[in-house]
Amino acid sequence: MCGIAGISGRGNGGVADAMINALHHRGPDSKGTACLRDIAVAASRLAIVDLAGGAQPIYNETGELCIVFNGEIYNHRALRSILEQKGHRFSTHSDTEVVLHLYEEYDAKCVQQLRGMFAFAITDGERLFLARDRLGIKPLYYALLSDGKTFLFASEIKAILAFPEFSPRVDMQALADSAVLGHPIGTSTFIAGVRTLAPGHTMSVTCNGHPSVGEPVRYYPVGIERRGTLDMLEAERALEDALDEAVRMHLDADVDVGVLLSGGIDSTLMALLARTHHGASIKTFTVADHARHPDVVQAQFVATKIESVHRSIVPSFDEYLAAVPAHIAAEESPAELTALPMFLLSRRIAGALKVCLNGEGADELFGGYREYLDRPHKMSTLKRRVEVALRAGIRPSPQVELVMENLRSPPSYEAYLDAIFDFNLADRLERYHLNGVDKLAMAAGVEMRVPYLDDNLVSLVRGFPARVLVDPDLGIGKYLLKRLCIRKFGPEYLPIVLRRKLGLPSAGARHMEKLDKLCNEMLPSDYLSKHEFGRYFESKLRLLVFEMFVDIFTKHRGNPAPVGTVEDFIGARAGAKI
Repeated sequence: MCGIAGISGRGNGGVADAMINALHHRGPDSKGTACLRDIAVAASRLAIVDLAGGAQPIYNETGELCIVFNGEIYNHRALRSILEQKGHRFSTHSDTEVVLHLYEEYDAKCVQQLRGMFAFAITDGERLFLARDRLGIKPLYYALLSDGKTFLFASEIKAILAFPEFSPRVDMQALADSAVLGHPIGTSTFIAGVRTLAPGHTMSVTCNGHPSVGEPVRYYPVGIERRGTLDMLEAERALEDALDEAVRMHLDADVDVGVLLSGGIDSTLMALLARTHHGASIKTFTVADHARHPDVVQAQFVATKIESVHRSIVPSFDEYLAAVPAHIAAEESPAELTALPMFLLSRRIAGALKVCLNGEGADELFGGYREYLDRPHKMSTLKRRVEVALRAGIRPSPQVELVMENLRSPPSYEAYLDAIFDFNLADRLERYHLNGVDKLAMAAGVEMRVPYLDDNLVSLVRGFPARVLVDPDLGIGKYLLKRLCIRKFGPEYLPIVLRRKLGLPSAGARHMEKLDKLCNEMLPSDYLSKHEFGRYFESKLRLLVFEMFVDIFTKHRGNPAPVGTVEDFIGARAGAKI
């Protein structure tokens, strides 16, 4: 796991150094820079596989190709064996070098053989080749300056902002789209001029003085091709084998791997499977804002069953409040603070281990949200948000309108299910969940792995009939996953299987309510109405977070320190000390 960055143009090695210094948190173990022709690339490394070797950048045998890589390739040993049979020779045992030789053998098609999470860049003469994993587990951003002379890429936006000639400002269309969907759509970000390479895409840039940026090329199909019929027991058995293999492969590392427990079905099943493959007692962690939170209680039950070394993390409100600016800087988004507990958890466990398994993606893959069972609720929610936005003079992009049409137009419930699965496994999963999971954990130097998004598992489940995954007649989401858990591990897990979904903010709900109350009491009553961006937000807290985001990124280029504390920020707008 690493942070990667690069810039076109001769003599930019110093800029590449500055960019990678902005990503030191992603790879505190080592860093390196390479300058080749018209391209400078850099990497900061978190050593997980091949601890002694694997320092980046890595070159091929002739020195003609160079790679900087972020992620994990879970089938790298099998790929290495194939490449060795073709005559390739390796100098390390890292998965990064395997990717480089795979590119040498197959060019851009190399990505089709990778099983894992990744974002990487390869320099090949004047060509800069960029690639990102199928679902966008690992982030990758890029920007072409307005003068057309400089191309930059990086794992995080703040590294691009380390280039002094880039002038950061808010992308207003991304903000408008976020008012409806909760996140930007497509490849836009909240910083104008910075794009994200879409999941499942590659891109080539010719760097020879004036970089020529090619159109991104999709290598992973988006549509769902479901089997017409499938026996439920057959589906359970296929899922059991695929999920067990995914968890086993995600445990592969040269360092300890822990498991995050939320007390729900996703993390519980993942932990139960992980225990079967883990020789020693596995380390498990839970986070919540009070000791009697259902997550803490249920997670302790699971931890006792699997005999894990368990730790419940209960941050105080003061710790929560103090972390807000750093959280915004890490997530690189003016989003809700729902992921702040995970940010605090990552900070706490960083000293204990470098890698954790996370249950992210199960809701999107298996149908865990209310919208899978309640189409009218989903459509009325989106319609209300659009109406509120339009009344405020906010115009969402045509892409948002297309999303709504795709969900509104299917004539049958089955067709709607396919559409909502498609949407949630694409933009929603990447922009609303995976970006935060990666950045917030990596801000503390912790790698989060997501077994439910294993390539083979996703391909299998996407082929199941939708009604195998959810049962609308019984009103049960994640039906197949729940059946598997009970059949494999017994009825004692029924309380977890039948537990009502608590939703994203639950682990930090009390602390968020306190902060929301603080904002309502201390900020002026006309704070929203008088602010130029007030119409984009429904609460004082959301506007305050946006203001902090603007200061951190447009004034201080991703550095939260000059912004001060939340109390200072509120006090400056309230005209009083807090």
